[in-house]
Amino acid sequence: MKNKINISIVAGCLCMILNCCIDTFNANLGDNQLGLLVVDGNIISDSTVVFSLSRTFSLGEEEIPKDYNQITAEVAVVGDDGLRIVGTPIGDGQYQVEIGMLNMQTRYGVEIKYEGDVYTSELAYPIETAAIDSLSFEQPEDYGDIYVCLTAHDTKYTDPVYYIWTYEEDWEVRTAYRSRWVYDASKDIVYEYAKAPYARGWSHALSNRTLVGTTEANIENILQNKRVYSISSSDIRVSCYYSTLIRQRGLSKGEFEYYQCKAKQSEDMGGLFTPLPTELPTNITCTNPEKKVIGYIGVNMNISERRLYIPGDEIQYKSPYYCVAMLQGDLSNDGMVGLGYGIAYLRNDGAYMWAFKECVDYRALGATPDKPDFWPLPDWDY
Repeated sequence: MKNKINISIVAGCLCMILNCCIDTFNANLGDNQLGLLVVDGNIISDSTVVFSLSRTFSLGEEEIPKDYNQITAEVAVVGDDGLRIVGTPIGDGQYQVEIGMLNMQTRYGVEIKYEGDVYTSELAYPIETAAIDSLSFEQPEDYGDIYVCLTAHDTKYTDPVYYIWTYEEDWEVRTAYRSRWVYDASKDIVYEYAKAPYARGWSHALSNRTLVGTTEANIENILQNKRVYSISSSDIRVSCYYSTLIRQRGLSKGEFEYYQCKAKQSEDMGGLFTPLPTELPTNITCTNPEKKVIGYIGVNMNISERRLYIPGDEIQYKSPYYCVAMLQGDLSNDGMVGLGYGIAYLRNDGAYMWAFKECVDYRALGATPDKPDFWPLPDWDY
């Protein structure tokens, strides 16, 4: 059974799959229904899963209430074969559950005991997720957007297949100048290094976007070179070397509609707090029929994943930074730093040449020295 909550005035807070963040909805609920329970998480076979509980709060709040996710409850994964696995609280409304191997012939759900009520998700059989056959990228236009594309097929099901994708990114950045000189404003000293200390760095990010798709338009249940997301050609992420790890999870039609509604609402809102009436499906009910709940619990045998690399020399990158070195003139070293410059190199006559910090220091590009263990490019000798 699917129940629906009309969303239009109250903000609901959700921790998205695999990524903790606050998700904003405008829910058409009366003041007496503020503080609705929000449930996020899924049942995944042979894995450790986390269910996050929070409460809705009014858009009139000047800031996020500190206690919006301070939920004391009992969370358990249950099966129609008598299985019951109670979760362990790990703080901030999160409950960790160690799930063993699920049985394809058993239906599973979540049971939450909270403030004297019991919330249960509709029992469902585990969904097997097809493998990602391949990932690729394309840039159809000169210096245009770069598209990350996915191919997958599923021959186990004759009905349409539904998916949600999440991804995490890693990228390498290299500064325009491999500067060995760094000015320390606190000591008014220029340090010279044997190797450029801040010329090469790495960044990591988890996507919080809701990306869903279906094979409804293909009778063979094939997704061929589907564009999952895009990156601007002027984005620093693709300036040198980029990696994305895409995870694919199969959905029921009801769960697909839930995420589709969320994705459409995010696109149409135009801003975090723009009122937008919509209906958000849920498969969770409460023993008290007067109490509503936001969330949708999926049940899966597995999650598929695949990694893609995009070398910077295989796309057309348009740098947003103006990296031309200049003399400091009458300005002091401290004055140059205050204007957002760093030392690019030392001329033969002993004068320092300066450029914007983004051109000489990876830290100004949001990067760190932490190179991913899987990174395929070798270390520098300079």
